[in-house]
Amino acid sequence: MAMSRWALLVISLPFLRHPVAAAQDPVPTPRAATGVGSIRGEVYDSLIGARLEGAHVRVHGTNLLATTNSRGRFMLDSVPAGTRVLLVDHPALDSAGLSDLPKGVLVVAGRTTQVRLAVPSLRTFAATACAGPPAPVGGDSGIVFGAVRDAESGLRLTGATVTMSWVAVQRAGGQPSVVARVRDVRTDSLGNYYVCGVASSVGVNARASAGPFASGELQLELGERRLLRHDLSVSREELEEDTLPGSTPGLATLVGSVRAKSGAPLVDARAGVLGVIGDAVTDSAGRFVLAGLPSGSQMLFVRRIGYGYSATAVELRNRDTTRVSLELEAITLLDTIRISASRWARAELDELERRLERASSSRVLTAEALRGLGTVSTAFYNFPSLHVQRRPGGVSVYMLRGARLCYPAVWLDGWPSSISELDAQRPEDLFALEVYPLFEVPLRYQQGYTGCGVVLVWTRHLR
Repeated sequence: MAMSRWALLVISLPFLRHPVAAAQDPVPTPRAATGVGSIRGEVYDSLIGARLEGAHVRVHGTNLLATTNSRGRFMLDSVPAGTRVLLVDHPALDSAGLSDLPKGVLVVAGRTTQVRLAVPSLRTFAATACAGPPAPVGGDSGIVFGAVRDAESGLRLTGATVTMSWVAVQRAGGQPSVVARVRDVRTDSLGNYYVCGVASSVGVNARASAGPFASGELQLELGERRLLRHDLSVSREELEEDTLPGSTPGLATLVGSVRAKSGAPLVDARAGVLGVIGDAVTDSAGRFVLAGLPSGSQMLFVRRIGYGYSATAVELRNRDTTRVSLELEAITLLDTIRISASRWARAELDELERRLERASSSRVLTAEALRGLGTVSTAFYNFPSLHVQRRPGGVSVYMLRGARLCYPAVWLDGWPSSISELDAQRPEDLFALEVYPLFEVPLRYQQGYTGCGVVLVWTRHLR
């Protein structure tokens, strides 16, 4: 077969109308033709600047399918001649909200058409999605977009507010400081929202609201492509049922199953929804049931001893049941700590040992990691959930709670303490430092807990 010249085809954006519709090509009408040809090409992901391995390329309206190899290349034979539509999908693109990216291509009978399909770059997305004065989209920021719907009816909500917040470090006068960044946007006439300039290197909190009604607070991550689609829902149903103080009323039910990566069900895993009082424990089949939950977008947390915890966004509806399946990954066990102490201290250390057996390295630093540090506060930089601000005369440590910075509770050798007291300790005198954010605070330290996490420090002087 004769070869036609290569054609660069930028895949169109199959997004919602305005402002992204300008970038979408109309699906071409197939031309009348006879015979078959072939298509040879490659798929290039401009979001990460690399060829895309494992992408599926389909010819719309046929059973023809090809998968790109390690060099991002594919081959389709026996393609009916005429104008055809290629659809490209990949799991990583799906998670970014880009599924079945379409592009029209002309297939000539008896010839091979060579194409290079390119996923649009982040700059292209920003040019179409970030209307008005553009928020900066640089190397450490990206775009979150999606739709906001009524949880019960499924209708898109015009004029709903989407709030996203995260922690950023800035330098003023040569001194680093931690600040909370907050972005509020409104949904357009079709219920779509676009938030540009969102931090891509840290977790982002998201919430949707419509008048007095709001979703739960979700925790999102943009990933390496710095582009994420996440639809949100808000229940606008007023409920009068009695609820526990501090809890959000609801009539939704969540049924879940929890398994290990091996497929075995996990017993005694605890499941709960952020902002809702009470949780559930999985049975012998790894199943749990949570009832009386608020409707709309919510955050489900599942944890079990010896396994990393799972945080999953779920969509709930009043008088309806949502089902989820979760998989937890076993964590690496840390070395057991041995130390002589009094009966009271021994009880504290026994509980500490049990926590260390199931804690990940992102939650605990032991003596080996602490040795050689100039100050205790230097160790705080090793915990992604902590944000450190140095100032004349001391240091401040924060966690992010919603759109605001908050102070974690501090304990030294099992007693309430302060960051300044911790920083006065010598690192070589410590044998463990623990940090637990929301939903992971040990029961022993939940008394007076404000919802901002805890910092636990243990010294060799414990008796």
